[in-house]
Amino acid sequence: MKLLSVRDLVLDIGSTPILGGIDLDVDAGQVLGIVGESGSGKSMTALAIMGLAPTGARLGGKILLKGADLAGHTEAEMCAVRGGEIGMIFQEPMTALNPVMTIGDQVAETVLVHQKRSRAEAREIAGQTLERVELPQSRFPLNRYPHELSGGQRQRVVIAMAIALRPALLIADEPTTALDVTTQAQILDLLARLVDEDGMGMILITHDLAVVAEHADRIAIMRAGEIVERGPATKLLLNLKHPYSKALFEASNHVPARAGPPKNASDEPILVARDVVRDYVVPRTSPFARPGRFRAVNKVSLQLNRGENLGLVGESGCGKSTLARAILALEPLQGGQIFLQDRPVDAPEARRQMQVVFQDPYGSFNPRHTIARSVAEPFHLLGAAAPAGSERADRVALALKEVGLDPKDGQKFIHEFSGGQRQRVAIARALIISPALIILDEAVSALDVSIRAQILDLLAELSDRLHLSYLFISHDLNVVRAVTDRVLIMKSGEIVEEGETAQVFNDPQNAYTRELLASAPSLDEAIARRLKHA
Repeated sequence: MKLLSVRDLVLDIGSTPILGGIDLDVDAGQVLGIVGESGSGKSMTALAIMGLAPTGARLGGKILLKGADLAGHTEAEMCAVRGGEIGMIFQEPMTALNPVMTIGDQVAETVLVHQKRSRAEAREIAGQTLERVELPQSRFPLNRYPHELSGGQRQRVVIAMAIALRPALLIADEPTTALDVTTQAQILDLLARLVDEDGMGMILITHDLAVVAEHADRIAIMRAGEIVERGPATKLLLNLKHPYSKALFEASNHVPARAGPPKNASDEPILVARDVVRDYVVPRTSPFARPGRFRAVNKVSLQLNRGENLGLVGESGCGKSTLARAILALEPLQGGQIFLQDRPVDAPEARRQMQVVFQDPYGSFNPRHTIARSVAEPFHLLGAAAPAGSERADRVALALKEVGLDPKDGQKFIHEFSGGQRQRVAIARALIISPALIILDEAVSALDVSIRAQILDLLAELSDRLHLSYLFISHDLNVVRAVTDRVLIMKSGEIVEEGETAQVFNDPQNAYTRELLASAPSLDEAIARRLKHA
């Protein structure tokens, strides 16, 4: 008997079909990878299995867990299944955790809800479970709160909540998308170990083919609410048949048009940082102790030339975002200097020459403003020289056309666009005042592989045509390898290696760089590893 069998699963919301005839099987001790772009139905399939389909949705078909049809369960019966028989790990741990509850209480809550245990017994189980996910009480007491942990540590707490009762099935919905490469590798290895130790079945939902190529036993590829291809991982990856599957594969290995030597780069420096130091005050350990200081950036120097793409890579907490904020003059310095075109970055003239594109375009726009108003925001930096009237509207229309959008889109609102379109709007806003430098802070890390390929091509084309310089901050080494000319590797607030991108990636000199590269194989490398261990 299969652990989970889904047969002819259909789901409609109103008159809109969302899922059409989904068939899935998961065995105990097996990992099923579900791959597809946003909107393909991956997460909705998981929610349907969990009995968490949106209100008003119409569900059809069979969802058999150990032979019992979950589709016929009442809500009370499904409450017993969730957490007990099926655990789920969500993409963003900070939204999945209660910020006012300690991590011990949150894991213990799963036990108290599903089993007749005392609070002391539940907390003991919580401590043991957190130990299993490598959060020992000696270093991570049960009375810690989520905000006191790193992103990877918070994800481990979410995993502990999901496995506290050793469920038969674990659903992991994009569990590593926002994590840096080494933390991602650690979390995926942890999940693989838990599947092996507990004999669980696991559904791993992701848009990253390299992740499923390395960790899944079977793969199902989804598009528009349907499974277009499925099979054993090795066999499927070596013999993709459906055009959509092949397109995903090609997008995962995509190299932007600008790859290779920069066409317009010169030796003229645009951005120069010398011995930059940034400290933070550490909270007092007691009312009588002196506040300590934490050095986030330690004597960092760099140079970015006109027309060049410079990558800045490192794990979460290494100081790269702090350095970016210092370059944008959003952070005071305790030492060093930063110049843009020979002007201090906090000078008004320098501020007008810098723009930034953030990771989450939706969160960086006012949802009540039209796109035209949002794109025009940087004009305030120009003061009296800012265009007005028809000239302003023409500049906005031109910026939208530059990124492949229709000028009529200026009358829409940000919620009316897809993720890739929102990022195009963010790039249009960055271009509107023709800056010399654009800082891209994880600008493509949350995008599907095909959308990511389009955005990288767009950035490459704009760089060549408009002679732009980019500082590309990312934890996605495959993106950095494809889009940058030079790369800086950052660890613990310091640059530990730098050089031409191809040289650093092909012949890393620093042990930390080698560790990063080993943690983030490309799709081809992941398939090669699978074949080696087959």
